[in-house]
Amino acid sequence: MLACSSGAQAQPPGFRQLAPGALTVIAPNRSAADTLLRGDIPDITARPDLEWTPKQAPVGGTLSARGRDRESSRDIWCLEFAFKPPRTIDIDVPQSAEKMQRKRVWYLVYRVRNVGGRRAVIDAENPLNRGTEPFEAAVRFLPQFVLESREPVEPDDAAVAYRAYLDRVVPSALAAIQEREDPSRPLLDSAAMAAEELQPGEERWGVAVWEGVDPRIDFFSIYIRGLTNAIRWRKRAESVIAADAVPGAGMEQTLQALRLDFWRPGDDRRDDDEEMSIGFAGMFERMALGGRLLDAIGRMQSGGQAPDAGLERLKLSWTDLLEPEGEEAAPSLLPLAAVLVALEQLPNPVDRGAVVGQIFGEQGSDVFEELARAAAGPVDAERDRLREEALAAADLDPEAFAARPLTSLAKVLRQLESLPSASARAAAADQAFGAAGRRVEWLRRQLAAARAALALDALGVDHRQLTTGDARSAFAALQPAVAGEPDAKKRQAVLRGLFGPGGAALYADAAGVHEGIDHAWIFRYEDMIPGR
Repeated sequence: MLACSSGAQAQPPGFRQLAPGALTVIAPNRSAADTLLRGDIPDITARPDLEWTPKQAPVGGTLSARGRDRESSRDIWCLEFAFKPPRTIDIDVPQSAEKMQRKRVWYLVYRVRNVGGRRAVIDAENPLNRGTEPFEAAVRFLPQFVLESREPVEPDDAAVAYRAYLDRVVPSALAAIQEREDPSRPLLDSAAMAAEELQPGEERWGVAVWEGVDPRIDFFSIYIRGLTNAIRWRKRAESVIAADAVPGAGMEQTLQALRLDFWRPGDDRRDDDEEMSIGFAGMFERMALGGRLLDAIGRMQSGGQAPDAGLERLKLSWTDLLEPEGEEAAPSLLPLAAVLVALEQLPNPVDRGAVVGQIFGEQGSDVFEELARAAAGPVDAERDRLREEALAAADLDPEAFAARPLTSLAKVLRQLESLPSASARAAAADQAFGAAGRRVEWLRRQLAAARAALALDALGVDHRQLTTGDARSAFAALQPAVAGEPDAKKRQAVLRGLFGPGGAALYADAAGVHEGIDHAWIFRYEDMIPGR
């Protein structure tokens, strides 16, 4: 995985390792903030036809004015939630009347307890005196467990690779999990948990089960809805509320969710008795970004590059190598194409080899020659047919490639850039260059490492400071330099140079979260359509 997930890994300092069978209790959210909510009533305030200015009555007495900043009180309950370490188990799942299939599922054993709730209390004589009081009531727990990861698990994944899995009812898993955990304690799946109300003081044990989870995931969060009836609402973006609209038509709402963060050290070859550990928000981002820094510095040191001198001879700077930004932007080949065009334009072709070595390292020239041979050299008939089809997409043929290999390769890269995914690019590169197609990604990575090294220099960061520890310490060593850069525009450019498209946002996520926070009560409005 990206920067921090190949092979078995040491557990990072600062996270909490759960003992086998340990129960972690999350206290109910007793905040009074959601017992008394304020907000506009868009069904009134968003309608221009209700706006008018009275000539004699107070302006604040109009219907539109009275629809603004309204208070509403609600009785808010919140269940106490406790959980055991997430685990995996291999089970036999029926595929038909006569066949079974062995599958690995992930699961979380938990306990919920009805501990009552809070309601707002307003002094009738002095409305400014406000507080809350406890109450007890039966509660129906309608659980929704979503296991999510935004961790890239392939080198070509974007900075954020979203995966989400919804809890499933798997009867064969329930029996196996109960036998492993505690045969004497009944465990309820999500359907059975919601069948009856929880009475005041009552507790129940349940299990959430996920199928088909990508086994390469190391960092993940579990979002749990249904533990509380705390709610938030807002007007939908760009919604237009008509005079005849149904009340609430332009609104969206969400229940509060509990987020639990986890760390799963190791690789995808793990046994089914695996224990997982509590992580914290931002942990993955810190390790992933720190790993990218160490990878970039390591590539520069091993290849003997001097990218600043090489780019200077091409009349380029590291900012010319920034990748295009955009939502879910993937690593781009356009900077590499720009370097190839600049190489072709060197006045003395003899200088190209030296410049390639300065930017791409000692293997650079060999890699370019390997790609040129694959695109223009003799091959068998079937390989030649596939190659000609691929080169034709870039308005090339083997003879044209042989005549001007650098600019021809740049044209191929631009064609690859137009494809919708990294996997499609890899397939097209394989068609054009055969086994040498993987060298395209190697060149892109070498250039990205050169850009990152020069971005560090622009911040005045000594590379040796970042290589004295692990990925997290490398990220920590970078933070003071980023925070100390007064020019916001330069700071954003440096983060793009270091981490590629989306890197600035990922850096903000990592740097903006205090280590040690392993869970949170949050409101999320996004449409959640879990899937693989």
